[in-house]
Amino acid sequence: MQQTGYHTLTTAMQQAVQNLIAAEKLPADADISKMVVEPKPDIEAVDYACNAALVLAKPAKTNPRALAEELLKALPAELPVTTEIAGPGFINFKFTAEFYQNITRTLATNPAPYWQVDIGQGCKTNVEFVSINPTGPIHIGHGRNAVFGDTIARLLERTGHSVHREYLLNDFGNQINGLVLSVMARYRELYGEELNLPEDGYVGDYIIDIAQNLKNRDGDKWLAEQDVETLTTELRAFCVEQCMGLIMDDVHRLGIRFDTLFSEFEMHQQGNPVNKVVEQLKEQGDVVFEALPPPKGKEVTDYKPEPLWLFKATKYGLSQDKAILNRAGKPTYFGQDMAYEKNKLDRGFEKLIVVVAKDQTGNFEPLKKAMAAMGSSESALSPVYYALVKVLRNGEPVKLSKRAGTIISLKDVLDEVGADVYRFWMLTRRPETELVFDLAKAVEQSNDNPVFYVQYAHARLCAVQRQREELGIAPANADEADLSLLTEKHEAELMALLERYPLEIATAARLLEPHRMVFYIEEVARAIHAWYGAHKFLLADDIPLTHARLVLAQAAQAVLHDALTMLAVSAPESM
Repeated sequence: MQQTGYHTLTTAMQQAVQNLIAAEKLPADADISKMVVEPKPDIEAVDYACNAALVLAKPAKTNPRALAEELLKALPAELPVTTEIAGPGFINFKFTAEFYQNITRTLATNPAPYWQVDIGQGCKTNVEFVSINPTGPIHIGHGRNAVFGDTIARLLERTGHSVHREYLLNDFGNQINGLVLSVMARYRELYGEELNLPEDGYVGDYIIDIAQNLKNRDGDKWLAEQDVETLTTELRAFCVEQCMGLIMDDVHRLGIRFDTLFSEFEMHQQGNPVNKVVEQLKEQGDVVFEALPPPKGKEVTDYKPEPLWLFKATKYGLSQDKAILNRAGKPTYFGQDMAYEKNKLDRGFEKLIVVVAKDQTGNFEPLKKAMAAMGSSESALSPVYYALVKVLRNGEPVKLSKRAGTIISLKDVLDEVGADVYRFWMLTRRPETELVFDLAKAVEQSNDNPVFYVQYAHARLCAVQRQREELGIAPANADEADLSLLTEKHEAELMALLERYPLEIATAARLLEPHRMVFYIEEVARAIHAWYGAHKFLLADDIPLTHARLVLAQAAQAVLHDALTMLAVSAPESM
């Protein structure tokens, strides 16, 4: 199988280090954990660079440039690169044209083995995302959470992880009681009673729909029932199911599925998981019954310290302990989170990824410490933070949705722009950066619209193949085409960019940064458009060059199609 440039160089540099250890020019315990091989796409004369000499110079008791010279001598002789030493001791590599031609040929004929990356090795990974309260439709900001979570799951699956997609159903608490009572107020209104929504109740036409569905199912059965506890107990499941139907309808339109809808209510029905965590950690001194100090930064004259069950986060270097149970003995949000993450560990998951709003950043450091106290590792929990979305139309703020109440619903946006546009746009910025989403720009067919720009690049390459047939030019045989004819600057740049595709996948998966894939796809599209604009592909008087360019076009099309498909965005053949 054709190896990537990154893998080729990483293996070669590791071998060079071992050769120097064998020659006693490096100590036997030389640490190469900080040695990295990195692509340098912005430097024309360099493909990759390695910092090995810089990180190993001290244990070698020599200067980095001198060690770089020794490392170059120790490299395998057949390596298809030219090399140079740059700056304080970086080793730069430039692959031969033949190397890139071989990669291009592979991508045009049998690409799947080349871009398959196994860094997960079957690691059981739980990706929890969306997880909004089941009290109404999903809004456009939480839709961003959905896209990030699903794309992370897709990247992890591609890179050899065993992925389980999970939605935390927060159906245990006061917000569900508020939902039931809001539905009951609308239900009674349907029978002619005066509307009496509860304080902080839920609004929006969807509540009326749920009330109508309840009336259709049960008639006037609940009109005489005034006991709040009976209503919230008997109608909780129905109201949650109705709201989850709204949420799932929209996420399914985005091509998203879940393996588990994990119910907090059911978790608590099986016992008191928070108390179990308290009992476990109490024995080892990680949970104590103490009073929290008064809030910092402001004077509280009437503060009365009262002992609570606390997780001893200060024992692990944090500034304040965290309450697990409140004064009434009910679980706090932190206590419920501890129990839920412990539940994931008990189910055998090794890595826990949670996509969560940026304003929750402060909650996860103590949770990581709690994970360590419960016998796991802090690194097992990986939160991915995202900022919400500002929605405009032609530069003006979009009005809230009447149907959804106080939010801009995801359904309204998908009705207007479609799933392709929404998914791609949500990944055009780093997740923790606020995204400005202009609905008019998102459906514009111009180069300023990133979705159109990328899809059009794919469609152009497909059009070239159709035009070849119309002109009666024989199809290119990738195994026989003379790719040494691809000597133009645009062609060399595109081939080098396509070679990096497996590395881009691996990096995005390892760092949990799916936006990197969109950045890469946009770069590929720019290279395709530049090449297409500068050169004719179909030359009746030069069939060898035509066939070489058709093979490169086929390779580029394969990469673009696969990358878009991995993001669950369509790759149209015509536009």
